[in-house]
Amino acid sequence: MGSAQTVNRFHIIALILILIVGLSWIVHLLITSYQGLKGAQNYKGWLAGITADGTGSQLVAYYPEQAESKTILKLPDVTPDNFGVICSNGTKAAYTQWNEQQTVRYLVVQSLTSTKQHVFFDSLPPMNEIKTISWFPDHRRILFVKSDQTTHVDQEIGVLDTGSGKVETLVKGGIRLVKRAEEENGEERMKFYMTQDELDRIVQSYGGKPVPLDDAGGYLMVEFAAPVLSPDGNRIVYSATLNRNYAKGENVPLWLASSLWVYDLTSGQNKMVHSPSDRSAIGKAIWTSDGGHVAFISYTGANGEGGAIEYMDLANAKVKTIFPPTAEHHNNVNLIALERNEISFISAPKSGTFKDAKRWILNPETGEKRLMPVQIRGQKNALLRNFSNVQ
Repeated sequence: MGSAQTVNRFHIIALILILIVGLSWIVHLLITSYQGLKGAQNYKGWLAGITADGTGSQLVAYYPEQAESKTILKLPDVTPDNFGVICSNGTKAAYTQWNEQQTVRYLVVQSLTSTKQHVFFDSLPPMNEIKTISWFPDHRRILFVKSDQTTHVDQEIGVLDTGSGKVETLVKGGIRLVKRAEEENGEERMKFYMTQDELDRIVQSYGGKPVPLDDAGGYLMVEFAAPVLSPDGNRIVYSATLNRNYAKGENVPLWLASSLWVYDLTSGQNKMVHSPSDRSAIGKAIWTSDGGHVAFISYTGANGEGGAIEYMDLANAKVKTIFPPTAEHHNNVNLIALERNEISFISAPKSGTFKDAKRWILNPETGEKRLMPVQIRGQKNALLRNFSNVQ
């Protein structure tokens, strides 16, 4: 009996010690988590992006309402052509980075409350890259575009769960072979892999009008402008442009069709909501702060110049031009949504270069515009080229 009581007493003591250690660890985690969250900042309504910093870069947050900037991360090994974002509760950052060979652009997720870091997509084949990233409001998922340029541009829009590492592809672009020169009986002849009817269906599916098969180039590729989340995080707006790999004649655009799409993340429905009637192409699209309107760039120049800013009411699908291109504002790009439904954009004059560009603020309802001088670490009139909204 004495031996049995000793064993039981030993088990009880061991169990109590285990419980004490376990509770201590839980308390430690809770305190650490609380301290981290307490040190974090709410960045909803801010902008974030990568800027040059000597030989490297820095991830910067900018608050337009008070012209306040804050350096989030120093990134000495990251070039300024990359993309950087922070989640709205200030606990995590994400940025893209090229590998040593400059052949793959992958994704890095960095905790802002600890030293934890996770790398994604670093095992992609050469000539692949991750671009135009943004956090979901849940601070867990990241929206991105993957671009494969091994032969021709093949893109897709996807979502990464940074907790599990799971990747979900929402929209695929694809490459379609139209025709190519092949040798037959010692002679080189053009062989067609697509009929006129097949071409017409593809062009029409992206909102375009019929194009002669002989003018379709050798390959067709779909390219996406940066997909942007709605303020509630339930929808995505993006433009899809059907390009050919070459076009006949001078100043002939590569695109055959271009359209604006809204992807509903709740239902999985992907719907074309607008296609231009004048064969123009659509660039980046954004949600305005009310969540009921979309603004986008529509350009006619073969090289993307002449960008008009369009404004669409999703309730009735009506589209109106709110800022046409002029000699002073010939190239209009890089839309960003601001508070009170206003829009920020970069504009460059026709007679100048992009060094003469400025960032403006536009009220889509009244048409009023004003300069948006941006100062970041002493840089006057910074353009915030790769910046995006913090959701």
